[in-house]
Formats: sequence, C-alpha cells, structure tokens
Amino acid sequence: MTGGLPLGTRSPAPVLRAVRLGVVPLAVIVVAGIAVGVPILMAIAWSLVDPDHPWSYPDMFPPSVSLYQWEYVFRVTGIVPAIATSYVLATAATILSFLIALPMAYAMGRWAFRGKELIRILMLLPLVMPGMVVALFLSRVFAAFGLAQTFHGLVLAHTLLGLPFMARLLSTSFEAIPREVSDAASNLGASEFAKLRTIYLPMVRPGIFAGAILTFIASLEEFSLTYVIGTPDYQTIPTILFGFLGQRLVRTQASVVSLILLVPSLVLLFAADRMLKRDYVSTGFSKL
Repeated sequence: MTGGLPLGTRSPAPVLRAVRLGVVPLAVIVVAGIAVGVPILMAIAWSLVDPDHPWSYPDMFPPSVSLYQWEYVFRVTGIVPAIATSYVLATAATILSFLIALPMAYAMGRWAFRGKELIRILMLLPLVMPGMVVALFLSRVFAAFGLAQTFHGLVLAHTLLGLPFMARLLSTSFEAIPREVSDAASNLGASEFAKLRTIYLPMVRPGIFAGAILTFIASLEEFSLTYVIGTPDYQTIPTILFGFLGQRLVRTQASVVSLILLVPSLVLLFAADRMLKRDYVSTGFSKL
C-alpha cells in the first residue's frame, strides 16, 4: 500500500486530468461546430428549396432541390447593385477609419497624458449604444448639413461605426511595441517620423489588418445606419435581407441573401485569424 492505494495502481488524479484536458477542448469544438455549422447548413438547405416541392414538417430535408431561389433573388431584388454598393461603401469607410484612427492610436499607444483612460472609454461608446438610436441621431445631423440620402453621408456614418474598432486595435498594437525598440532607435538618431515609418508601422501591420477586417465587416453588415440615412436612394445587402424578414417572412430568399452576406465575412475572419496567429502583436486582437 502506498498512500492508501494498492501497489501498481496509478493515482486517479493524473488520469482525470488527462481526460479533462482531452474531453473539454473536444466538447468545446463540437459545441462551437454545432452552433456555427447548423445555421449555415440550414441556410444552404432553405436556399435550395424547390418552390414546386415545399419543405415542411415532418420532412428532415428538402424533398427536392433547385436554384430557383438564387435565380429569383438575382433577377428581381436588385442584389447586384446592392453588392457593389456594400463593398464600395465598406472599402471607403475602412480607408477613412484608418486615416482618422492612425494619429489618434499613435498618441494613445505611445504617449502618456491626462484623460487617456476617459478617451478610451469614449472611443467604445458607439459600440454599446443601440444602432437605431445612433442612426436616428445622425440622420437629423446629416439632414441639417445636406448629407442625408447621399453616398458621402453613408461613408461618413459607416466610418463613425468602424472607427472604434480601428482605433482600439491600433492603439493596443502601438502599446505592445517594447519601449527598448523605441529607445534604441532614438539613440541612433531616428526622428519620430522615421520611427513611425520604419519601426512602428511594420510592427503594427497585423493590428492594421485586424482593424481593417473588423471595420470592413461591420460596415458590410450594418443595417440601421444605411436604412435611416441611405434608403431609398441606396440599397445594400442588409437592407435587401431585412426586406425578406418583415411580417411576411420569406425564409428561402432570406437564406440566399444571408449566404451572400455571410460567406465573405467568414473568409475575411479566417484570413485575419491565420495572419494574427503568426505575428507578434496578435495579442491586441484579444484586448478589443
């Protein structure tokens, strides 16, 4: 007997620890796969329903598949110009957010000054306020300046939406740069602009990429601002999607538009994840 256990018998603690380390991650992966995969598979199935053979209970799968729903959406709804508007709008908002956020994030990440923490909190306020409240407020302001129902107004509104993502990630990335690197450059006679161009920007490139991805996706999926400020002159993918989600829910066509909106966002997120895993400042992604 050793410690109350027969000789040759292993303590259950290491065994339980090994089981826990193996089972818990597997359970998390399975639950995440179900939570993400099942809605996507359901959307694919609904988008392929043949209108001549409706899918209803107790059928587990559509009795017949067809591309009619896809043909209908592209033929009737004006989804093609909406896709073009969405991507041009998201690109413009991402670029403008970066140009505005870069000097602000540099100051937040590299300088110490009073009120810094208050500014951090204020930067995140647009993320916690209801989107429709922000849209209604901005619509009144934009109308006063002649920006309502204009593309320039939409770009500005989507920029304000994405600015917190870009500013937060960039400031965190600047903070992650070791002080020794900056001191060594200063000792070699580098100016602030030279350090920004040759040291800081290359090191915060993953943060720029992550901020651009989040800003682009946030703009691509934004409904409230576009609906209040842009319609009826401008339609995007979300505004068309919400047209199928009213009192008369059209699940088949809504599934088609949802997939058009979802697939590019998933591709961009996976690309950002793979890049951030390889780079030094990837920890900034977790500090958002």
